[in-house]
Amino acid sequence: MSAGMAISIVFYILIAFITIYLAGKVQGVAYTVEGQTRKSFWNRLCLMGVFLILFLCSALRFDIGNDYRQYTQTAHEAFVGGYVVTEPGFNWLVRIIYTLTGGEYYEFVFAVFAFVNLVFFLKALYEQSVDFSFSFFLFMTLGLYFQTYNTVRYYLALAIALYAMRYVLNKDYLKFIFWILLASPFHKSVLLTIPVYWAASYAWKKWMIVSGVLFSAGCFLGKSIILKIALWFYPSYENTIYLEGGTSPISIVRGLLVLGLYFWYRKHTSESEDREFRLYAQLNLLSVVVCVFFSFLPVITRIAYYFSVTQLLMLPKIVYGIKEKKLRRNIKWIIIIACVIYFAVFLAGANKPGVGLLPYRSWLFETERYLYK
Repeated sequence: MSAGMAISIVFYILIAFITIYLAGKVQGVAYTVEGQTRKSFWNRLCLMGVFLILFLCSALRFDIGNDYRQYTQTAHEAFVGGYVVTEPGFNWLVRIIYTLTGGEYYEFVFAVFAFVNLVFFLKALYEQSVDFSFSFFLFMTLGLYFQTYNTVRYYLALAIALYAMRYVLNKDYLKFIFWILLASPFHKSVLLTIPVYWAASYAWKKWMIVSGVLFSAGCFLGKSIILKIALWFYPSYENTIYLEGGTSPISIVRGLLVLGLYFWYRKHTSESEDREFRLYAQLNLLSVVVCVFFSFLPVITRIAYYFSVTQLLMLPKIVYGIKEKKLRRNIKWIIIIACVIYFAVFLAGANKPGVGLLPYRSWLFETERYLYK
């Protein structure tokens, strides 16, 4: 391992440690008749610190991420009117930023995506989790924050989908559809969440689950037909390396472990299952099924992430619901240790092709720029 990579790994660990520490200081927001209390003030200060650290690290990066350079070229083509396969939202945003800045300053494009991604992710975790600090810990140690350095359009859509999930739980479907439609011009795959999130909010009968698994297995057997249908929606993947398919065994194992913990929790609690728990559990089941039976589809893990991202909210809810104090503490520590190990493995492979997170570089200290004619 080179010195640059070692320093970058330490840098990423420090980012995670400092922001997790600040997130741990955040508690419920308190107000008085006169205005904000000291508690509310420190909450906002810590949240702002978390946001600024993560935003600056993302916005100031240079050539970090497996598609950073490709995005700079795509942005150039979108600006000059060339052929691009990106959705219109990205193309319009690039043209607006490049016009306002008077040049092809792609750094501003990445900064805008970093800003919006973090706003929606942090807002979703803070307002929808029973334990913000624990959810944020999962957000960092499961590598989700660092993965936003790649495929920025997709992670913007994912962040908005997680935020919009609240409206499904509240049965405010018009607002849910509004936010998903707002995200779709940046990554149209998010449209899949409209029928799936709605369906997952209702209780699935056992025969429905069995039928769904059998149907998925049938799709795997008839994958040539399913692949043709998928390429009709995403023709840009045709004749590319993405057709090799593939999935993440770690994501499958993680999904199975979360489901196992959920079923253990349901067996050991006398409380009735609420709508929120059911949504999270059924989406996690769906993520496992998708990763197992649809691995032949291009970048299927992106689809699965729309479902498995609920783990950020589901795991804290399980821990919070355990009444026995000692057992609750032990379960939480098991999850923490597992996530720390996961984070270490993630960083160890962060320089691999398809990840491209090491070594960290910032355009503040680089003279190189990607220029196109």
